[in-house]
Amino acid sequence: MRRASPGLRANAYLNGTHGGSDFNGHLASEYTEVARRAAFKDVLWLNSTAYIAKAQQAEAGVTPPLWTPAEIGVNGDATALYDTVVAAIAANKDARPAACARAQVMWDQYLEALRGGPNFCITPADARALLDEALAACAPPGPVNFIVYFGFDKTNLTDAARDTIDEVVAAVNAMGTSALSLVGHADTVGSTGYNQGLSESRARRVSDALIARGVPAGAMTLAGRSENELAVATGDNVREPQNRRVEVTLSN
Repeated sequence: MRRASPGLRANAYLNGTHGGSDFNGHLASEYTEVARRAAFKDVLWLNSTAYIAKAQQAEAGVTPPLWTPAEIGVNGDATALYDTVVAAIAANKDARPAACARAQVMWDQYLEALRGGPNFCITPADARALLDEALAACAPPGPVNFIVYFGFDKTNLTDAARDTIDEVVAAVNAMGTSALSLVGHADTVGSTGYNQGLSESRARRVSDALIARGVPAGAMTLAGRSENELAVATGDNVREPQNRRVEVTLSN
């Protein structure tokens, strides 16, 4: 009986449907996709076969390890990044299996792009961008905090405050943030009731500035804490610049 050649067997595998809903299932799907690119676009069947082997291993329920830079013959930044990628995937793959499976496969593709070759279609820069995007989805960054400061008994925005708000907007756009918490505060000069209104007004002033810069109003929650959560502990009736603030927290 004549056996099919390795190329024919690989071609048959690539023309099939592979994957599942768990981490290994998503690995099988993602590895199959890059195997197709390697075979049909790069025309690098050796690379394609290596990806197919990983897809088959994942499909059998055994998680294939990420390639190490040493295995692929690259070094530099990839060597320093390897442990970070492994840790991010291990910590988040149960919560976000699809995103972390893609991060693993984009890592392997990145190493191959660094090694390169005359027919390799993806540049190292493009492969790194795909990896960074996948890692951000696999292991989203924690909350990011900004503080907008105010003058004594004031709600108007200073130049420094506007600069901070510009930084908030840049972070919102970079992170794709879907939720912002704005909490206003006051120092201990004045009554608790007066400072409650002052802290709420400060939060609204920052919110208005963010909306004017394109941040959706529906993404923000506002609150005022009066003088109840001081950044710097003071006695009553003390002017303290660090207590006159709005804390802005960004999260996904």
